[in-house]
Amino acid sequence: MNDIVLPILRKIQDSLAAIDRKVTAQSRDLTEVRQDVRMIRSTFHDIGETRVTEGEITVLHEDVNRVLGRMRDLEVRVEHLEVSAVSADHSP
Repeated sequence: MNDIVLPILRKIQDSLAAIDRKVTAQSRDLTEVRQDVRMIRSTFHDIGETRVTEGEITVLHEDVNRVLGRMRDLEVRVEHLEVSAVSADHSP
């Protein structure tokens, strides 16, 4: 019985370790996105107190679009990781 179960458990363990590494990497990416969001918020706050040029607004739009794109990428990655985790939990 152990001859059958042990390799399956090792495979599950390896899969979970791989998922853990991916989640850790996603966490670092998410931290960077959060920092970007805080910087953008402070920029919006500063806009009300200063005169803003058209170029600055263009750069701000580019920053917002970049952050939104990274957030979408992270959401897709997290969904893939969740599907992988569920699949690993249900594999024989």
